[in-house]
Amino acid sequence: MTGHTGPCLVSRSFTHDSAAALASLDRLAELPPTALLPGHDPAFTDGPQAVTDETRRIGLH
Repeated sequence: MTGHTGPCLVSRSFTHDSAAALASLDRLAELPPTALLPGHDPAFTDGPQAVTDETRRIGLH
């Protein structure tokens, strides 16, 4: 929907509470280094902190 590839939050049209979606990134960032396997993109192997940093950089759409 956004044309973006890589870590990002679900589009605002599908997110009831954008503030809660952003806050959930804090919990995700605390996870130990691991590969994340999203449903629609290739595996992201740079770890949870890198995923959350990139997601915050992209922001809400």
